[in-house]
Amino acid sequence: MPRPAIDEQVRQAVREYLTVSVNKLPGEAPLNVLAVAKRTGFDRKTLKKYGLDAEIAAAAKQQSTGSKLSPQQEQRRSHADALQQRDQEIALLRQRCERLIAQICMAEGNAQRLGIDPTELWKPLPVPDRSVSRAGGWKTHRL
Repeated sequence: MPRPAIDEQVRQAVREYLTVSVNKLPGEAPLNVLAVAKRTGFDRKTLKKYGLDAEIAAAAKQQSTGSKLSPQQEQRRSHADALQQRDQEIALLRQRCERLIAQICMAEGNAQRLGIDPTELWKPLPVPDRSVSRAGGWKTHRL
């Protein structure tokens, strides 16, 4: 049984990437065959085989003409990007905290299930007795 043709999958993935990338700066989303191949996960020879290199070149030309922003627009964009990045970090930290809380609740529940008082889990460990030296003690027990 032959492999199914992937030309439609390739075309769709490349066109989706191009529509998003045209509005970005060339440094953020480079538009050349190699970069698009890496971002979409298809080989660059496959992109050329289906004639997508011409679409990529046209999109790169459109990106270069449309990406000339004024300094005020670039500054607004950088502030917006910084805020978006901060919001993503906050969301990531919130998820991590929620996972830790769930793990703590599970540990307390298991302790209670095993007959251990959950408050005992949070008491500080006692300081070990350091009044007697244990150095060299293992040599006296060997034969």
